[in-house]
Amino acid sequence: MRKTGVLTVFALIISAAGCASTDTMPTSPAHELRPHAVGWERFFGIDWRSAERKGQPIVSGIVHNRYGATATRMQLLVEALNDNGKVIDRKIIWLGDSVAPFNSASFETPVARAAKYRVSVFAYDWRGRGSA
Repeated sequence: MRKTGVLTVFALIISAAGCASTDTMPTSPAHELRPHAVGWERFFGIDWRSAERKGQPIVSGIVHNRYGATATRMQLLVEALNDNGKVIDRKIIWLGDSVAPFNSASFETPVARAAKYRVSVFAYDWRGRGSA
């Protein structure tokens, strides 16, 4: 019984590590997901739009770092909403290696077809500082 528990934990760790190494991490709309980076709007601006590419809906845009430090390991939360504003799909996407002070980084991701979308900064670190 103990070996089974250890194998289960090991499988969960391997599974989670596999998700973290991909460019996007789909999440379930059944569970509310909020940005880890509360107050991110003080440091970043996001200009984005929805469009279609080859018949597939996409959300693309630019994240602006308005702060005087380099943001690293940045993740965005992209949510698809119905007419009532309820989340019907969401994903977390990696923005890239880093966004230098007062610079920008672009993104584009396929999304589920929806009435509206919402994009926010999910998580980031400051280079040489603790997590935000």
